[in-house]
Amino acid sequence: MDRQMFLAIALSMLVMVGYYMLVPQPQAPPPRSKPVEEAAKGPAPAPLLPGAPAPAPARRETPAAPSRAITVETPLYTATVDTRGGVLTGLMLKHYQRSKASIDWGDVIPPLRRWIGKAHVESGLLEMVPRVPGGTDPLAFSAAGQDALTRAFQEGVYASEGEPVRWATGDLKPATLTLTAKGPNGLTVRKLVSFHPDSYVLDYEVQMINYGASPQPIQAVNGFGQGPAVTAQSDGQTHHGPIYREGGKVRTKDVSDVKEGLLVKEPQWAGISGAYFLSAVAALTPVEAARYTVIPPAKDGENGTARYSMVLAPVNLEPGKMVSSKFKLYLGPKSTVDMEKFGHRLDDSLDLTLDFLAAPMLAMLRWFNSFLHNYGLAIILLTIVVRVVLFPLTYKGMVSMKRMQKLQPKMTSLRERFKDDRERMNREVMELYRRHKVNPLSGCLPILLQIPIFFALYSALMGAIELRHSPFAGWITDLSQHDGLYILPLLMGASMFVQQKLTPSSLDPTQAKIMLWMPIVFTMFMFNFPAGLTLYWFTSNLLSIAQQAIINRVQVPEFAD
Repeated sequence: MDRQMFLAIALSMLVMVGYYMLVPQPQAPPPRSKPVEEAAKGPAPAPLLPGAPAPAPARRETPAAPSRAITVETPLYTATVDTRGGVLTGLMLKHYQRSKASIDWGDVIPPLRRWIGKAHVESGLLEMVPRVPGGTDPLAFSAAGQDALTRAFQEGVYASEGEPVRWATGDLKPATLTLTAKGPNGLTVRKLVSFHPDSYVLDYEVQMINYGASPQPIQAVNGFGQGPAVTAQSDGQTHHGPIYREGGKVRTKDVSDVKEGLLVKEPQWAGISGAYFLSAVAALTPVEAARYTVIPPAKDGENGTARYSMVLAPVNLEPGKMVSSKFKLYLGPKSTVDMEKFGHRLDDSLDLTLDFLAAPMLAMLRWFNSFLHNYGLAIILLTIVVRVVLFPLTYKGMVSMKRMQKLQPKMTSLRERFKDDRERMNREVMELYRRHKVNPLSGCLPILLQIPIFFALYSALMGAIELRHSPFAGWITDLSQHDGLYILPLLMGASMFVQQKLTPSSLDPTQAKIMLWMPIVFTMFMFNFPAGLTLYWFTSNLLSIAQQAIINRVQVPEFAD
């Protein structure tokens, strides 16, 4: 090879290397992915088993399309709808705070704060749709056994119609927000959510439409979330968890009861209940079941969080056909007036003990407050009304107890006389009662009558949303919470002790000593009872003392031998 040839080859190689270094080369096309329709194909939906977890969407591998948050502003709440998934991500109640500060001895005597812990006050309005890690947002749509299809509709962005959702002053017409998403194989899901400006009721319709060329088997599951936010102040006192009405009866479950899952086959409504707030749904079209599952807890030893959904029957959706499911959703306070707008006997969720007594008393309490504007005063007035109604029987019972006291010396004599013959002693005592026309049980009647009234009022006040954060006077800033200074329970115990001292008794000395412990026991119970209930019991004791003082002036004639 001569010198010129070697130089030509070297220059050629240098030009080629420089070209590839300086000029960008086209990238090889990536491997062709499967069409969306093909990737989304899955097996036909299998019937859901109790406790089967909700289909979890797989991790998104492509950049997410932008979504928007739609705000719904009503006089009662502010709701937020995310177009990604077409779900409800918030519903803040405008008239209910999460918690309220109370007064304790640390506030009265600041140096005591070193030993008295101050209860944490959760600021802000109460959220009916709290976000829970791993949870389900209300209005979430999924397909049983079809993860790709579920992913398409839970991660896809819905087109919206009907914005903005707000009302002019005085307008009570519902407004409907329509959300539409197109999925694989021509399947389209359309959600129609109607908001009412004067209630906590949402009308919800889900339409599945097959625009494809072949039938699509699908079993839809409509999720409704985890219920209202748990508040530290009140929810520890009452049930917080699954609640549903089936067969005309309201049933409640603890979260621990549904860890393995729960299917309610014929729900009239189903939901999650808190102390004063409720998330519930009623199906207006046939469903296969209401389903409860549990989100695993973040820490060991905890029960986790219950969530609920409505499961539809499997269908084979033909081309050009549509399947529509309608629901009525309630997200609000456990107020009888508001729940009656929902219908379906939702007010039974209050689960009143002896409701034939509790319901009228609760209605009377609301009526008294309508002109007193203070639920503490309304409770006092209700107590007076109850005692006036019971006064004839109370009077008769107290007079009978006084007559029994007059017979006490004769009874003591009989017990001494026939102490070795108990059967004869009992006959003589009963004869003594008959001869002097004294009924030994009539003295117990006033107490026996108060017991069912107490339990009925207890159940009414424990769940009465009207008492929540309602002040009375002075240091009692919340009638639904216990008295932080414990003054009211101590006054109740003292009044009970005075009442015992004024009431004639036919008990023997041993029984009388035991009864002296009752005021102490009841006072200890009342330390953690709602202040409204303690106020009722204290007022009732004061009225009993006044009645007893009057009856003690009544002269009972001496018995002839």
